Amino acid sequence: MFDKLKVNKKYLSIGLLTLMIGVILVFVYQLSRHASDIFLTIKVIFIHLLTALSPIIYAFIVSYILYRPLRFLEKWWSKGWVKFFKKTPNPKNVRLICLLLLVFSLLGSIVLLIQAVVPPLVQSLLTIGADIPHVQMVLTESLSKLATYFKSIPITDDQIHKVTLYITGILSGFLKKMFASGPGMITNVATFCLNLFATLILTFYFLKDKETIFDVIDKVATITLNPSIKIKLKHFINDVHRIFGGFVLGQILDALLVGTASTILLLIIGHPFALLIGFIAGVMNVIPYIGPMIGASLAIILGLFTNIKLGLLGAALLIIYQQIDGNFIQPKILGDSTGLAPVWIFIAILIGGNYFGTVGMILSVPVLALIKLYMSRRLVKIKNQA
Repeated sequence: MFDKLKVNKKYLSIGLLTLMIGVILVFVYQLSRHASDIFLTIKVIFIHLLTALSPIIYAFIVSYILYRPLRFLEKWWSKGWVKFFKKTPNPKNVRLICLLLLVFSLLGSIVLLIQAVVPPLVQSLLTIGADIPHVQMVLTESLSKLATYFKSIPITDDQIHKVTLYITGILSGFLKKMFASGPGMITNVATFCLNLFATLILTFYFLKDKETIFDVIDKVATITLNPSIKIKLKHFINDVHRIFGGFVLGQILDALLVGTASTILLLIIGHPFALLIGFIAGVMNVIPYIGPMIGASLAIILGLFTNIKLGLLGAALLIIYQQIDGNFIQPKILGDSTGLAPVWIFIAILIGGNYFGTVGMILSVPVLALIKLYMSRRLVKIKNQA
């Protein structure tokens, strides 16, 4: 009897194992059939999660950028306090006072910048929208004149017309999106204002209680992580801070210089859209290699609203300045924060842009620099073990 029971148990185990394999196979089959739907659902959930967390993410980025100026103010205030009152001030009071000074200074600068920059930018965009037919005519004439110098290439008037329609169509579509109105735009503005308010509040508390927040995170990590994993994670965060922090902050400072210098150069030659081009050139400059080309291209395209010679002169000036910036100014600001050859930087930008858009183009370079750092360390370790 017991021998039969043992045999039954054996076959029972085999049957259960077969059933489990069958269930797994059916599950995998159904998963493969509905993979696209599942992927879209996960994508929607992820996007909604990012949208909900966006104020926290933006607040973290802003507070990370502002922490160094805040520390500078704190040192300046503490030295002045000790020199005047002959005693050390309370660090919490120093943090609060300096943070309020920083916040009010930034808000005042932003308000002044908006008053000085936004009206001319809007006026430039309105001018572009009103003069698009004129641009099409000037562009057609310019391309027709250039076509005479390339007689070996068969270019017809119909092809030139299609090119001009395509270029002016891009401008027109961009402007329509910029000045679109209706309930959708009102909802977007309301959401933007709400997220902006939440970001400002969170940024204030992140900066004010930075040490307390990091202390709580350190305690949670101590409780939940293995000590060796915690040490490795700390080293990784320090590496990210060193590479990403230096690169991103340096790029922002260089973008401000490029935007200001581009605007001044175009104002000198009387370019009617100097402020608009300078603003876009500064913003786009955070994308290595690609950004400077966008600024020069805009100088030519928007120069068509007056004449092609002015556009070409503006582009030439921007290219000359960007060469000076890329070879002398930017290396001084960034230092050797990446240590990457230009060809690898360009490849990283292409891959990052294809997969993650503009953000990918900006962050692909420090990501590759981080990968290179760990590969170099691994190579040194292998050589030492050999």
